Amino acid sequence: MSLNLKEKMENSLSKDVLKALEDCSTAAGDYGFKIYLIGGVVRDLILGKEIFDIDITVQGNATDFCHKMADKKICKILQVQNDLKTSKAIFQNKVEIDFASTRQEFYPRRGHLPVVVRIGCTLEEDVYRRDFTINSLALSLNERNFGEIIDYVGGVEDLKNKKLKVLHDNSFNEDPTRIIRGLKFAARFNLHRDEHTKELQNYYLQNSLHDDISWSRVKSELKQTFSLNNARVFDMFIANDVYKLIYGNKPDIKGLEIKALVDKYSPENVWLTYLGCSLNDKKIIENFCFTRQEKKIFDDKQYLLEHDLSIINSNYDIYKFFEKRSIESIIIFYLLTRRKEALIYLEKLSQIKVMVNGDELKELGITDGKEIGKMLDKILKKKLSGSLINKADEIEYVKSKTK
Repeated sequence: MSLNLKEKMENSLSKDVLKALEDCSTAAGDYGFKIYLIGGVVRDLILGKEIFDIDITVQGNATDFCHKMADKKICKILQVQNDLKTSKAIFQNKVEIDFASTRQEFYPRRGHLPVVVRIGCTLEEDVYRRDFTINSLALSLNERNFGEIIDYVGGVEDLKNKKLKVLHDNSFNEDPTRIIRGLKFAARFNLHRDEHTKELQNYYLQNSLHDDISWSRVKSELKQTFSLNNARVFDMFIANDVYKLIYGNKPDIKGLEIKALVDKYSPENVWLTYLGCSLNDKKIIENFCFTRQEKKIFDDKQYLLEHDLSIINSNYDIYKFFEKRSIESIIIFYLLTRRKEALIYLEKLSQIKVMVNGDELKELGITDGKEIGKMLDKILKKKLSGSLINKADEIEYVKSKTK
């Protein structure tokens, strides 16, 4: 018995989206095209997850199909990519849909973007270029069987059994970033790799060299995956040896420890807080082409790890040691070293600020720039020791020193 999701579509999708899909279905019938939803949207419909983006796959040339609809004022074309025959269109009810042609690909270099070898292949050929069975389900938008699931690879059964399974034995050799993507799907949908997928992944990680991998794609996948702030992701990243893909270290840190600190101190770059607990190779760090802000996190981490904390004897020393370092690097430093000074700074000292400013010090009689700086530092020391509590205390302290 075939699975039909028409009722689920009516319950999960807005009336505007459904109307746009129905218009596409009618047009496909009129012009002799076959169109489908494929991948994540089908998976999420089956699981009852919220749907954010709608992509339609056209068996044949998607741009031709969109132009025919545009000629009939069904939609307006916003964008066309001629080399891949993809289009973006907006419908009268403001719904935007991306259209892609069915295609076949091959990977000229491991982990780099694939090269398209054929546009307009069959639906089944298009399905087999994808990553996991759960992302390879198609849903017909054709009038004859609207809403019917087309499953060439057993994805429905794998979803039911919570299995994450690759489509073929060469999957990770073609694209090692699928290993990272697998972590993301496993965490989001509580999936487990089937035994053969596990064997293929382990073999790749133990035997393959990754020097020629596309680090920009690795970065993109890691960012999406660790931004989930999911403790299980990190635990699987370590336990399944995925850290070897980036020549990382195997730290004695649990995902829940990282998550607890991320939740408490809210670093801007959540994903780098996780990644920084493993990634340490300077050469690989350079390969990632981090932004200046991202690179600073690793520079700060290195600074903290390389400097001697034995000379720190006061809250002031702790404050000065950490004050210019990113929150991410301080969390990473604590997790790697278990130095309580990092938590003292994050929990207490980082909240302490001098409230009086330079202009107010001038009004109190301190006009020299260097002397202003020295006085601000003295006030900070007193506040960190607990001698000064509020702004009034600071002003009284300044007055006592300028009499």
